[in-house]
Amino acid sequence: MALIGKIRKHSWLLIVLIGGALAGFVIMDMTSNRLTGGGQIPSLVEVDGEKVNWVEFQNAERILYTGSTTDVFSRRNYLYNYFVDRALVDHEAEENGLAVPREELMDLQFGNNLSPLIQQRFANPNTGMVDRTQLNAIKQNIDQGQMTPQLREYWAHQEQEIITERLTAKLTNLVSKGLYTPTWLVESTNADQSVRTDFLYVQVPYEEVPENDIKVTDADLNSYLSAHQGEYTNPEEVRIIHYVSYDVIPTRKDTSDLHKQIDELITEFKMTQNDTQFVENNYGSMDPGYVKKEQVSPIVADSVFELPIGTVIGPYIEDNAYKAVKIRDRMMVPDSVHARHILRRAQTMEQYQAAQKTADSLITLLKAGESFDSLAANYTQDPSGSLNGGDLGNVGLGTFVKEFNDLVFFNAELNQPYTVITNFGVHVVEVLDRTYETKEEGAQLAYLNLPIVPSETTQDSLYDKVLEFVGEHRDLKDLESAVASMPGKSVQISTPFKQNDFTISALGSGQTSREIIRWAYEPSSEIGNVSPEVYIYQEPTLYYNNRYVVAGLASIDPKGPASLASVRPTIEGLVKNHKKAEILLKELQGAELQKVVQTYSVAIDTAKGVNFLTDFVAGLGEEPAVAAYARTAPLNQVSQPIEGVRGVYLIKPINRTEASPPNVATLRKSYTSQLANQAKAGVIQSLRKNADIEDHRYTFY
Repeated sequence: MALIGKIRKHSWLLIVLIGGALAGFVIMDMTSNRLTGGGQIPSLVEVDGEKVNWVEFQNAERILYTGSTTDVFSRRNYLYNYFVDRALVDHEAEENGLAVPREELMDLQFGNNLSPLIQQRFANPNTGMVDRTQLNAIKQNIDQGQMTPQLREYWAHQEQEIITERLTAKLTNLVSKGLYTPTWLVESTNADQSVRTDFLYVQVPYEEVPENDIKVTDADLNSYLSAHQGEYTNPEEVRIIHYVSYDVIPTRKDTSDLHKQIDELITEFKMTQNDTQFVENNYGSMDPGYVKKEQVSPIVADSVFELPIGTVIGPYIEDNAYKAVKIRDRMMVPDSVHARHILRRAQTMEQYQAAQKTADSLITLLKAGESFDSLAANYTQDPSGSLNGGDLGNVGLGTFVKEFNDLVFFNAELNQPYTVITNFGVHVVEVLDRTYETKEEGAQLAYLNLPIVPSETTQDSLYDKVLEFVGEHRDLKDLESAVASMPGKSVQISTPFKQNDFTISALGSGQTSREIIRWAYEPSSEIGNVSPEVYIYQEPTLYYNNRYVVAGLASIDPKGPASLASVRPTIEGLVKNHKKAEILLKELQGAELQKVVQTYSVAIDTAKGVNFLTDFVAGLGEEPAVAAYARTAPLNQVSQPIEGVRGVYLIKPINRTEASPPNVATLRKSYTSQLANQAKAGVIQSLRKNADIEDHRYTFY
């Protein structure tokens, strides 16, 4: 009643509140209309006016990646490129009268001319060949209208992928048919490839020039950038942040508490009668197989093979974790086994269940006296097994997948049938013999593993401090000045990133980096702003906060020639090396190889078979200037100093193989074929370059 009385007293407040609410609804409706285009489904990208809407994109992601562990930004990047390329290819194919008729599409999916996508996705993992049985079953389901909704969706999307891939191939063929290599280019390329030079060389690395002798000014950098502007052009706007990173480190108390925790676990570990359940309940691990001494951590290897079975060793620190290991058993490990098997292939749950039923029936028949050889001939789905009764021969330790390996080497009794499940399917297995030549002992071990990580209190405490720091320093210059006086802290500079990127140089990729990029591209973000948010990076496997980042927007580089600020980190080292090269070029002028060896403590090396087109010279790496100079340098004469990527070089050609007269017709065919192989990427790149692409991804993620 008191509240109602207040509202009556201050009726003006009620009017303001109602008006504000109505305005909010109007603004929300306006914003919604702007996002959805007046009620239409919003488009993620428009390619020459053709829209790919957000719902279609999400559906494709759901169909292809439900249950997948693929990085979300990587898969979205793949899908974005697929939809853009599909729109470009569809338009260009229509303009050129190209299509994929239904008969051709069926042949690409089930016939003798299978699409590369089908060949890849339906290959048998063991043989590498297409699983025709699975394909035929899918075709039968399609013909009978019995496809599951999930498979129907997947297959419909895949058909579109196949059509796009086929149309791209047809467009590429159109382009490649128009390629021609003229005679003069054949002769020139032949000479560049076949004229090979052997030479002696010395490399004087740039490190020989003291850093203090070199001063790089902005004028030097601008001069270099002007001369190489074509290499440093932004195809779209890029931005750079300056950031401070705070690593979350366990405190002494954290470490002490974890040590007490592992000590308590070890006490229970010694007493437990069920090691398997204990390690599962305490995030440990247990290997049912047996490992040799060289496979055990050297910290505990000696103890594992000397102390009694049942002993728990630890705690010890390894891989930033407290660990303890329990010796469960030891036995002599076979060097090889002679086994045979019958494989029933499976990939889906239903197939595994059917394979297990068949395997159980085969076990029953074997125990009743049926011949393993005859059953293998009739039932195995291992292509080689049907010819030799499933015999695998004598095989060394570690040859098979782990589940199979553990059974045949450690657990199975000789001449008794067993079943084992692997990623290939269900196997019926018999071990015929084991050999012991080295007579090495193996140990069966169970582990406790307690990562040494900061506690939640430590994480929260540092976060609060960083948040307070951000609140006190809202300007980037102010923040940088404050960091300069902080021991062990420095401001780091990101590489330039684009609006839809999801990676920031040393910070890596992922959702948090994406959030920083989205903030940097907010319309309200201006150069010099510091983000009010402290960005939290998590350790990817243990999921604790391992880094806090404070970011400030340092520069905005528009589309076109790059600014010095954006490329400074990239070109500063190049300019510095060029200045060092100028010094070394003067010092090495007219020098002999032996003199250089004595002066700089470098060695004379030999490069062999270098031609003009050599990308990589053994011992030198990528040094195109050296390879080009060697092409025509006089034999048995020391060259002029050559400025290279890693240093300055002197070379002395000692042998040269001249070009033989080319078979123009054969080489023309070969060179033209090479160009044709490059055409696919070139076609798509050309279509993208000339298309009007409006990318709206930033609006959605």
